[in-house]
Amino acid sequence: MTHAQHHTIRALILDFGGVLVTMPHNAPSARRLAAQLGVTADRLTAELLDNADWDLALVGQIDAEEFDRRLHARFGLRWEADQPNLILRWFADETLSHELLDLADSLRRPPDFQVAVLSNAATDLEQQFLHAKLDILHRFDLVVNSARVGVRKPDPAIYRLTLDRLGVAPHEAIFVDDMPANVAAAAGLGMHAIQFQDQRQAAAAIRGLVGE
Repeated sequence: MTHAQHHTIRALILDFGGVLVTMPHNAPSARRLAAQLGVTADRLTAELLDNADWDLALVGQIDAEEFDRRLHARFGLRWEADQPNLILRWFADETLSHELLDLADSLRRPPDFQVAVLSNAATDLEQQFLHAKLDILHRFDLVVNSARVGVRKPDPAIYRLTLDRLGVAPHEAIFVDDMPANVAAAAGLGMHAIQFQDQRQAAAAIRGLVGE
């Protein structure tokens, strides 16, 4: 790493679903849950992520519990507080991007180099997923969750908020996301934006930017 590059890049910002964790289309956990509910895996995915309730959850207008209650109601199920929510059950077969996380760990030197999560997510992201399920919350200096700040990617406001909280300028940050619109928005603000295809490709692109 050259001296100039060390001072140029000061933060790595990673998306959660589709980057830090990936799940193949029609994964076994999705098929199992769909079979239990008597619907196709595609219908289940649409009910989970392609409806007005999910849009409300992503900007914090309803919390994760209310989203799960409404989802149970749409499937004619009785909601019980002590049961894992349907999103967690659907997402049971995700793969954690260990290579990407290990690279992030090796770069992380707060406050000189910080690592953050920037996710369009419901209110359960931090405790249910990053902490309880995956035990990786402690590996990040900052988590910006759309449900908690009331704005979602690709709105430029959520990128600016993340940069402000990290105390870095756009050109000092690398942003990795699997969604083209989210990547384009980050690039438009002057961030080093990488579209995630797989963790090896993303890690190589990050190393190229930091000069390793």
